[in-house]
Amino acid sequence: MFLTRQAQLGVFAIAALLLLFGIFYIITDYGTRHSGYRIGVHFASASGLPTGAQVFFSGVSVGTVDQVQLLADNTVDVILAIQPQVDIPKDSKFLIQSPLTGSPNFYIIPPVPPTIEPGYIATPVPKSAMLPREVLPLNEQPAGITGATVADLLSQGQGEIKRLDSMLVMLQNREGKLLNTLQTALSNVDEMSGQLKNTVADVSGTMSVTMHQAGANIVAMTNTLNSTLGRNQYKIDSMLASLDSTALALSQSMDALRSLSTDPRLHTNLIDTTTNIRDLTMNLSGVASDLRQVTGSAQTQAQLRDTVASLDATMQKANSLLGTLGGRSHVPGVDAGATPYPIPNKNGVPPIIPGTPQPAASPNGAALKGGLSKILSNLVSVQLRLSYLSQQTVPGNNRLLTADRGPQADVNAILLPRGDLSIMTGANDIGSGRTTYNLLPIKAFTPAIHVGGGILYSQIGALATVDAGPVGLEARVYNLRLPSFDFYGNFNVARWGKLFLGQRDAGRPDQRTVFGLQLQF
Repeated sequence: MFLTRQAQLGVFAIAALLLLFGIFYIITDYGTRHSGYRIGVHFASASGLPTGAQVFFSGVSVGTVDQVQLLADNTVDVILAIQPQVDIPKDSKFLIQSPLTGSPNFYIIPPVPPTIEPGYIATPVPKSAMLPREVLPLNEQPAGITGATVADLLSQGQGEIKRLDSMLVMLQNREGKLLNTLQTALSNVDEMSGQLKNTVADVSGTMSVTMHQAGANIVAMTNTLNSTLGRNQYKIDSMLASLDSTALALSQSMDALRSLSTDPRLHTNLIDTTTNIRDLTMNLSGVASDLRQVTGSAQTQAQLRDTVASLDATMQKANSLLGTLGGRSHVPGVDAGATPYPIPNKNGVPPIIPGTPQPAASPNGAALKGGLSKILSNLVSVQLRLSYLSQQTVPGNNRLLTADRGPQADVNAILLPRGDLSIMTGANDIGSGRTTYNLLPIKAFTPAIHVGGGILYSQIGALATVDAGPVGLEARVYNLRLPSFDFYGNFNVARWGKLFLGQRDAGRPDQRTVFGLQLQF
């Protein structure tokens, strides 16, 4: 039963609302602020810390600032919402760092061992050393450290200015000696420049002779290549001869496969191989028939007639072998509706076999073009991916994640997209000045699970995809020096299109939420 247009619009609206809520849930950290526990930290000044600012513990985002309360003595009580799976040691340092631009962030620095040497084994901190999961009374709360203010920086800058004045006086006293030394250095540079000029002249003469010899070699090589191409022009007769030899080779292969059909270990593999050979033979027969209609040479048509007969005989052998192996066959004299082997007639026209598809007349090779177009669609597929990123809050080491929010356009070509092993190559973020490239083989373990590895974002990386019905998952890992992990959830709206939502550089402070559309043809 098909849904009405109103029902389809309703389903699409619900899906869009769920997607918007998911984006809101991730960007605003709604889950942490409403499901984690709260602790209080006492500060002399909040330094402009806003509600909702991220809380970093050992450089990892573990919560947000829930409240900033001004007390009667003009001090500040900051209430933090911490994720339920994270415990904060009592001896940790709590500080507010205010950058010159942007909003301040809250940092928690836990106590660490004096040195971390190779072979160091981390031990869990006992529960007694952790802060209680509640807002303690003000006199029991940990005291926070406020970062340096602009006034502190100005005070320190005045001291540095005084030091600069003393340095200038010292430089003035030594000016004469410095000028003499500089003059000596300039004389030495002038002498070196003269020597370098002579050296460059010698190198230029040598390179001129070398380039002349290289040009002569290229001319000779071009003449040789031109004569070779003139002696090896491919014609349609050589292609027909190749088709004929291919048909004979396939027939011999079928005879060899029949002798191996009694081996139970090869039973399943032989059925698949024989089916593929039968389909390939049928395609070759169709191509040969199309070529027969295109050409008007009597000799060419005679060769094609023999080729079609050999290919049809090979296809009958494949059907017979499939019947022996337990597959689906069409053997004359055994299976109902099977067609007899073709017997070429003497008028140069292949016989019409009842029950088999015959190629339609195509004086301009339309049938051949249609077959080649179908084969081309199985050889290559083009993928277009448009994505948008959330606003950057914490700059990181991943050079692919800048303040730019998109749109980012990725284009990839997938060779043999329906095969067990395919190859993906293309470019990412085209036109942004930060274009990177992909080249990696992809293995299909099942029709829904694909895993590949190679060059991803111009770095060593790997990817894995799982597409099960209307939803799917995709993960990407790249950069051996600083491993970066991207995770996406897919909503397959059609066979050729999907919506995706995920995280770039997940697990790091500079992680970015990403969503967009992927098309594949």
